[in-house]
Amino acid sequence: MRGVPAIGEPSRVFRATVLGDGSPGPIEERIGRKLLRLVDPCSAEGDRLLRSGLVELLGPGGEKLGRIRMEEAWRRLIRRLEKQLGSPDLQGEGLVQEGLKRLRSRAAKAPRGTVRPLAEPRK
Repeated sequence: MRGVPAIGEPSRVFRATVLGDGSPGPIEERIGRKLLRLVDPCSAEGDRLLRSGLVELLGPGGEKLGRIRMEEAWRRLIRRLEKQLGSPDLQGEGLVQEGLKRLRSRAAKAPRGTVRPLAEPRK
């Protein structure tokens, strides 16, 4: 990670999208609209960034979740899907149920103190 920017120097922004299965996508490091680099969320640096609160998280639909820990992002996404299940206008109940299943599984299996995505099961 880089230090605090000097006065007048544009600040760096870190952003990542939480995927539908609850895992974080690549972390973008930007200055304004310019993409400087992508950081692997599975790397030590990516894990550190996600735990530091410096990364602005976006939900699977692009909604801003804020600079929160992955565990909190999972809780918010689960609550959002549970709320959708209670809606009388719900279309695609099976998709919502599948999303809940994946998020709950991810949250339950995540090792404490880490935000690294779980490896895909070998077939």
